[in-house]
Amino acid sequence: MKLFNRWRKKNDDNNLSKSEFIDNRKHSKPTIEEKLGLFADIFGYEDIKEIFDMTIKANRPVHVLLVGPPASAKSLFMSSLTKLERSYYAIGSSSTKSGIFDYLFEHRPRYFIIDEIEKMNKRDQTSLLNLMESGVLSELKHRQHRTTQLKTWVFASANSIDNILPPLLTRFTAIHLKPYTEEEFIKIAVEILERQEGIDREIAVLIAEAVFNKLKSANIRECIRIARLARDNLSEIQKVIDTFLKYSDSSSNNSML
Repeated sequence: MKLFNRWRKKNDDNNLSKSEFIDNRKHSKPTIEEKLGLFADIFGYEDIKEIFDMTIKANRPVHVLLVGPPASAKSLFMSSLTKLERSYYAIGSSSTKSGIFDYLFEHRPRYFIIDEIEKMNKRDQTSLLNLMESGVLSELKHRQHRTTQLKTWVFASANSIDNILPPLLTRFTAIHLKPYTEEEFIKIAVEILERQEGIDREIAVLIAEAVFNKLKSANIRECIRIARLARDNLSEIQKVIDTFLKYSDSSSNNSML
């Protein structure tokens, strides 16, 4: 049976209201997210957003690590945190001790954000441990020693904790994320396609279901790509999905936002 040989009937249960994602306590103080639109591109995970809000508001540094497989929005959380004033973003796989130290000494960021922290080498992880443990940044370079005191929050993400030094891991509040379920994925993908891409809701549902069930992917970017290529044209959507499916690599994992 062709995927798009009929229109789906509208289902009120699929309607995704803002109230599902927004805490509308009228008398509470505005959160960091409400002030900065910090996580506006992330749907769901309201409890984790609240943890970040409390962490950012804390008087003393609290360090947070998001751990989980692809399709759990870790990188999107990290990139969203760069909206914070005095933040510095680094990718563990491409970071160097010298580059990190030079930036930290010169700019003294309040928030240090590291994506793929498990890919940092052990020496760099040890340097980061010292900063998180005591707030003291110290380096011996070209026979010159420099030391400074920093008040820096560290936010990081990792696919796995296997390559993270155990002492460093204990300095983090580790939050283990899980991939979206089919229901969660479809709701979130539909919301994004409607709001950001202007796709009709019924078409958005069809795209999301096809990506999850036909392409076996929990990558919301895949939904966005299909929507941008085919818009609301059902035959074009079918063609794009069939082509992606024909040439897909079933052994690879798709990463999410």
